[in-house]
Amino acid sequence: MAFAYTVDFTTNVGSLRFVGGTYTNADIDSGGAIITGLGVVRAFSTIPTSHVGLPVPKYSASEGTVTLVTANGADGNWSAMGT
Repeated sequence: MAFAYTVDFTTNVGSLRFVGGTYTNADIDSGGAIITGLGVVRAFSTIPTSHVGLPVPKYSASEGTVTLVTANGADGNWSAMGT
């Protein structure tokens, strides 16, 4: 299994959209791209659900796609807010 993610919810918060879901990695994988469906990501967060250790997840956003870098095999929840 490679990096995979789900989009489990999407809702409006004022003039912003809030989306989120889960991500999973195989033991040898350390992240991948999450297509949020947003035009611009203004905030992004993760909550790890597996205890794999460091490094703390890092991310970069380009338009509506977030590239997530995690420890090998790390799984968790993600959420993003934007327009």
